[in-house]
Amino acid sequence: MKIKKLFILLAAACFLPSFGQNMIDSLETSKKIKTLKKEFSTNKEILPSYELETLLALSYYPELAKAHIKFKHAKIKTTLNARPTFGSVLLREKKNRKYVIRINKRYLDSIIHFDNLSFNTKTALFGHEFAHIYDYQNRNFWGITSRLIAYSSKKSKAKFEKEIDAITIQRGLGWQLLEWSDYVLNKSDATKAYKTFKRAIYLTPNEIKLQLNRY
Repeated sequence: MKIKKLFILLAAACFLPSFGQNMIDSLETSKKIKTLKKEFSTNKEILPSYELETLLALSYYPELAKAHIKFKHAKIKTTLNARPTFGSVLLREKKNRKYVIRINKRYLDSIIHFDNLSFNTKTALFGHEFAHIYDYQNRNFWGITSRLIAYSSKKSKAKFEKEIDAITIQRGLGWQLLEWSDYVLNKSDATKAYKTFKRAIYLTPNEIKLQLNRY
């Protein structure tokens, strides 16, 4: 197990930007697109508009290099979400499960539209969704069911989402996640109700800063 973890860390290091957890330069990252495609596009249906952000965020999760993930636009009540397909959880082995990441396509006051975000913020959001998939991959059917049931309670949902934010930070996207949280709560035109919801369910900028100080 220790050898496997060491391999994962070394693989990730090969693709992480040299500036570590600092903000990422999209132009510099674009120069690595061929390598990123080669290593992380297997079994992926990526939306062309977000190819660079998607592949970059995936490079922080080398365990998902060959995971089956489909990206699509949808009318949802949040900016992005990730779920395993029901059939693949029932009938497939963990390594063969299929996942869907849905990206909101509606312009509503209560939802921050993905296309209006910065490169770093988009990368953070993909990183957060990949943390969900990483979590699902390590669970059996009942474990995934318990995660989905967690969404029925505000308290359990907050615990779950903050754990996922923590994984995102641990993987090296903490500064990007901080930019997202700061934008939502302090700079966006989202409604007061939406900001209150985000503050309760996800890590706040101050909470993210505290975790960043640990790494």
